[in-house]
Amino acid sequence: MEEFEQQAITASIPSLRLYYDIFLSFRGEDTRDNITNNLYNALYSKGIRVFRDSEGLTQGDEISTGLIEAINDSAAVIAIISPNYASSRWCLEELATIYELGKLVLPLFYGVDPSDVRRQLGPFLDGFRDLERKFSPEKMVRWRNAMERVGGVSGWVYDNGDESQLIQLVVQRVLNELSNSPMVVAPFVVGIDYSLKELITQLDVKGNGVKILGLHGIGGVGKTTLSKALYNKLASDFTHRTFILNVKEIATQQGIMSLQKKIIQGLFPSNAFSFSPANAIEGREKFRRMLREKRILLVLDDVDYVNDDVNILKALIGGKNWFFEGSRVVISTRNKGVLIEDIVDETFEVRELGDTDSLKLFSYYAFRRPDPSPTFLNLSKQIVSITGKLPLALEVFGSFLFDKRSEEEWVDALGKLKQIRSPRLQDILKISYDGLDDEEKCIFLDVACLFLDQLDKKVENVIDVMEGCGFRARIAFDTLTTRSLVKVIDGGDLWMHDQIRDMGRQIVREEGFSEPGKRSRLWDVADVLSVLQGRKGTQHIQGIILDQQQRYSSKIKTTKAITREQFQEVPSFSSALAYIKELYKGQFQNDAKETNELVLNTEVFDGIVNLRLLQLDNVKLEGNLGKLPSSLKWLQWKRCNLSSYYSNYYPSELAILDLSESQIERIGSREWTWSRKKAANKLKVMNISDCHKISAIPDLSKHKMLEKLIAERCSNLQRIHKTVGNLKTLRHLNLIDCRNLVEFPSEVSGLKNLEKLILSGCEKLKQLPEDIGKMKSLQELLLDETAIEKLPSSIFRLTKLERLSLNHCYSLKQLPGLVGNLSALKELSLNGSAVEEIPDSIKNLENLHTLSLIRCKSLAALPHSVGNLKSLANLWLYGSAIEIVPESIGCLYYLRSLSLGNCQQLTALPVSIKGLASLVELQIEKVPIRSLPHVGALKSLKTLEIRNCERLGSLPDSIGELLALKTMTITRNDAITELPESVGELQNLVILRLTNCKRLHKLPDSIGKLKNLVHLLMEETAVTVLPKTFGMLSSLMILRMGKKPFCQVPQSTEITETATYAERETVPIVLPSSFSKLSWLEELNARAWRIVGKIPDDFEKLSSLEFINLGHNDFSHLPSSLKGLHFLKKLLIPHCKQLKALPPLPSSLLEINAANCGALESMHDISELVFLRELNLANCMSLVDVQGVECLRSLKMLHMVGCNVSCASIVRRKLDKVLFSPICF
Repeated sequence: MEEFEQQAITASIPSLRLYYDIFLSFRGEDTRDNITNNLYNALYSKGIRVFRDSEGLTQGDEISTGLIEAINDSAAVIAIISPNYASSRWCLEELATIYELGKLVLPLFYGVDPSDVRRQLGPFLDGFRDLERKFSPEKMVRWRNAMERVGGVSGWVYDNGDESQLIQLVVQRVLNELSNSPMVVAPFVVGIDYSLKELITQLDVKGNGVKILGLHGIGGVGKTTLSKALYNKLASDFTHRTFILNVKEIATQQGIMSLQKKIIQGLFPSNAFSFSPANAIEGREKFRRMLREKRILLVLDDVDYVNDDVNILKALIGGKNWFFEGSRVVISTRNKGVLIEDIVDETFEVRELGDTDSLKLFSYYAFRRPDPSPTFLNLSKQIVSITGKLPLALEVFGSFLFDKRSEEEWVDALGKLKQIRSPRLQDILKISYDGLDDEEKCIFLDVACLFLDQLDKKVENVIDVMEGCGFRARIAFDTLTTRSLVKVIDGGDLWMHDQIRDMGRQIVREEGFSEPGKRSRLWDVADVLSVLQGRKGTQHIQGIILDQQQRYSSKIKTTKAITREQFQEVPSFSSALAYIKELYKGQFQNDAKETNELVLNTEVFDGIVNLRLLQLDNVKLEGNLGKLPSSLKWLQWKRCNLSSYYSNYYPSELAILDLSESQIERIGSREWTWSRKKAANKLKVMNISDCHKISAIPDLSKHKMLEKLIAERCSNLQRIHKTVGNLKTLRHLNLIDCRNLVEFPSEVSGLKNLEKLILSGCEKLKQLPEDIGKMKSLQELLLDETAIEKLPSSIFRLTKLERLSLNHCYSLKQLPGLVGNLSALKELSLNGSAVEEIPDSIKNLENLHTLSLIRCKSLAALPHSVGNLKSLANLWLYGSAIEIVPESIGCLYYLRSLSLGNCQQLTALPVSIKGLASLVELQIEKVPIRSLPHVGALKSLKTLEIRNCERLGSLPDSIGELLALKTMTITRNDAITELPESVGELQNLVILRLTNCKRLHKLPDSIGKLKNLVHLLMEETAVTVLPKTFGMLSSLMILRMGKKPFCQVPQSTEITETATYAERETVPIVLPSSFSKLSWLEELNARAWRIVGKIPDDFEKLSSLEFINLGHNDFSHLPSSLKGLHFLKKLLIPHCKQLKALPPLPSSLLEINAANCGALESMHDISELVFLRELNLANCMSLVDVQGVECLRSLKMLHMVGCNVSCASIVRRKLDKVLFSPICF
């Protein structure tokens, strides 16, 4: 069977939040009932909002107004180009309109060749000939141009392959590219605008203090949806922010410390490693200290009690004083009792939707539009009324009815609803469950009861297990997601609403309410132990989940934690050595003594004859392993206690075996090996990752169905039995970081179905088998950090290979000359390798999407043929020894990202760069170029970075033609003296960085035209006069123009055009009168602007200011209007040596730094600064008193080192009266 291939898409979905994420363009008669319908449902199930034209275009030649609006209101278009697409004038008109509206198009070539699309040949030839007889030449040119453009875009190609796998790739691509908001809220959101507005008012993010808000309401009422929408509204106001889903689940399964770490990872990613406490007490203290460091936004969803007695909120947060000023915390819970008054300021009840919004939400899920069709209007209203107007019930029941289009089916569903007396939410949800077939019900219950509590919830792994049970898992999951019973989030994790999960678990509980042994699935530890230890197991049990360590993980203080604590308390060579030894000890042995061991005899499984699924992590089994049920399909026994897999257990039905992180030294024993006749010949997946004592993978030739072999980080693995090379069903072989593996089996001709081979980190592996070319199905070959010296010549036979990664292969100096025969290759990565030359045959890689040559220090040139890579989107040459970029690069029409950073041998860019019409990102750093070529033709460029190019003397006027540019960075340049006037044409520019351009002395007058400019960062430039138009920067929020501190005030402010940077350093900044019009300015860094005398009073017009740095200036007075800056948080005025007095200041201040203001004699009464946390008056030798200091109830730090002794004594006495202690004198 031929397979589809996913070519590299060369554009990103725009970030602007439009009504639809995707517009589907398709030929109805070709694809409506197959790929289009299936793709629509898959996209929709992932929360992607899709427009699909159900009725087709209106009559006539022109596209309908409604359809134009839908295209305009979509972030991107997926065009499904099928054989009859061009025979429809409406499809062609739609496609032409899509391009004219400037939409991103992601093509899916369904049963057609992209080259035929591009040239209108093959199945499109006759269609265009027919249309040419009916329509004008102008219209035909327009349609042909559209087909040529879509045929030239790299996309997905399908030709009788696995359609479901193709759909997964498309959906994943869209999910990866969507950047509409910090969080995807829901496929359809209605009825929350008023609540949002009220919550935003309550939280008052611009205000001071800490605010903690609690949302409460019954399950399924929409608390999570409202929390996500609120987070999206507030996120842009916080640098440090995070949203934590399923708080109760994390705390229950992994412990409070794991929850703390997850929060820290979200808020402070760079500091996450430092959060590794030894115990809960230490964890709580470290957590508190880290929260107090920065202003944060923290949203905790589904907070409750753990084990009915521990309030997660109270265990997690000690009080509002744990947070930095200005922080905002939002907590959602169905249990209002969690929201204790000592912590939570205000509560907000999330209520059911109103009648209109309920009907609209139900209609979105049942009809994919905001209102029902007239036929179903009355039925819809009745259903909405009975469901209680709960969003979750409306979503699930609407999804249940989505594919039911007969009135009889709806009447029947309504009848089932009416039969429920006083309907509870779970009863309503169960109707959707009842509509599943038996196999779908079984999978649903397996997920709800057994797999949601796993740390690894990857849907692909669960599909492996379900397929091992003989189920059609992919089809079943499509149904479950379409009906909103299961969702796939976070890059492939399974997720289920807790109400739906509880509904599934209740179904199982009712199988044996007081007798767990009669239930089909056991997941509660108490129930599991009661059944097993009491020998109460029956034939009804199909699945058991038991993880002993998880129960104690938050309570155990390990040897590693103790040695780390000792090292932190008493840093020394010996304590560091002890800690390092413990840190790496896990690679060689498991410290079983440090776990709370659970011992079970295998006889406890007597009678459980239908057991399919069994997890026994961290459990010690004694007795005859043969007592385990022969019916087992999945056995996960992580950290098992055996040294070898027992010889008297023949797992004849076993499909999935996971023995990862165990002490086993071998699989099998002398008496029995897996090659014997009774071996598990149905085994599909085996995982022995992190089994550090295993030295060899044995003969697996009898495993005729093995598809996945995972042996990551088996640090002692040295040998792989030669029979592995004959596993005909093997699709996935992962040996990452097996650092002692010396060789791979030389005979691999049997691996005809292997799709992924991962050998990265096998640092002693020097060669691959010569017949690797016989792996006809191989798609990914990852060889990073190996000792590979050359690739086998047969590698060119891997015609399905899509990804080849050879990063940091320091012994690899050349690629095979026939590498160009890898016709399916999409990614070639050689970062840090010793490759000296790229073969000319690379020109044949017409599907190559990414060519990464970062830090290839031996690579001096690219072949001219690189220009033939028509699909290339990313070319990364950072840190390579490239001396010249070939002119042919201009032929890379679809190139999106070009990195030329640190290419220190490169002296010029080719003129042909203007041909890169799709280029979005251009990075040039430490390149000794003297000029830029014409760049105005780069119409798609959004990011231009030019760093440390010290010889670049000017920018071309054509830079003003980069109308899509959003970020321009020109830093550390000593040659550029001014920017061209054309810069003012960059209407979409948001960020302009000019830091350390030390000869830049002038900004263009046209800069005032940059209406969207938000950040202007130009520290340490020679600019001394701002243009009169500067105040027209109506969106400017951040202005950083700080200069180096100077030693003395200049005698003259006159300056010549030829003045040096050092001379300009002494000249005061001249502000235009329009400066005070910057009403959105939030941050102003005016350090060392050489301001003399008095600052103008109209400073108060900068009403949004939150941060001011006026340090190292020579003004004598601050304006009295400063008190009017109601949002000001930080005022920095250190080293202002002429400043004599501080005027009244705004009560919003959190920090004042007036250190080294030697002439400062007085301060206005500061008793109203109730939020002030830090006051620095160090070395203010002339200061007499600090009036009102005793009223500063939030003050944490007062610096008065070097102050007048008398003044310090007065202040100390005032503070002693209020028992204030943390003072630095």
